[in-house]
Amino acid sequence: MNLPFSAYTSSFAQARKRLPVAAAGGHIGRGGAAPASPPRRALLKGTVSLLALGGCASTLLSACGGEYTGGDGAQDAPTPVMNSVANFRDVGGAAPGYSTSDGAHVRRAFVYRSDPLTPNPGDAQTLARMALTSVFDLRTPAETDVTPDMVPGTAGYLTINVLGTLAPPSFAGMQAAELDAAMQMHWRTFVTGRIQCSAYGTLLEHIADAPGPLLICGGTGVDVVGWASALLLLIANVPLEIIEKDFLLTNAWRSTSLDETNAAPPVQASYLQTAFDALQNNYGNLNRYLTTGLGLASDTVDRLRGRLVV
Repeated sequence: MNLPFSAYTSSFAQARKRLPVAAAGGHIGRGGAAPASPPRRALLKGTVSLLALGGCASTLLSACGGEYTGGDGAQDAPTPVMNSVANFRDVGGAAPGYSTSDGAHVRRAFVYRSDPLTPNPGDAQTLARMALTSVFDLRTPAETDVTPDMVPGTAGYLTINVLGTLAPPSFAGMQAAELDAAMQMHWRTFVTGRIQCSAYGTLLEHIADAPGPLLICGGTGVDVVGWASALLLLIANVPLEIIEKDFLLTNAWRSTSLDETNAAPPVQASYLQTAFDALQNNYGNLNRYLTTGLGLASDTVDRLRGRLVV
């Protein structure tokens, strides 16, 4: 099976030029100039996107909040607000769900993402009403020991250590350029590392069969959930410009900064580009990455996309 890809009217660099530097995720160097954007790879080339980039910012930002009322259906219901759980949002975006390049929408109220699941009593009641069936924790053992998830009674719980280490890396004392290089190394390893491929393959296999709704949670250092979300949106055939904007929402819905500890540094658009470059260079296309790299069967990929779009 060959997945269709989103089509575009411009290069990745041109798409990023439409965003302010801060929104595009680029660090400003000491000389005041932003780093140049890498060129578009063949993986992401095409003709015309059905979803225009302009005018989607308010939709993207509204994906993260709204009173949980149940609505008239999951596809149109506002995303539950979690005041005590950082970066909690619907991977499918705001109603009616992110548009795909082939005329569908991403299914909402099926996959959520967040930082560690540590809800206050009010948010715990909201989670109980959501009736999550699965929580997938992508953090290291040290992170889950220090800040264990408070899993609702309705949900099963599975840890999948994406980084494959006992503890997360430390970025303390790193300046912007050094931190950026370290992060790009991690994002490259998301695609090329054997442990990482096994972890993401396991996650996607579970999502293909889990009844839902489900939650993927991670830490605040290396955004392991960010690549999982990007993969799901890629499989659903969402345009790359929208995947990038969705990824950068982390900076709006989490306290991010460059400081002495760099415990929760901002995410950068260049991280996604690094992962896409690694995918293109090592596998050639998404389908080969999913099947050869992550070890997914073709029918598993089919089930995934069937569950991700409406």
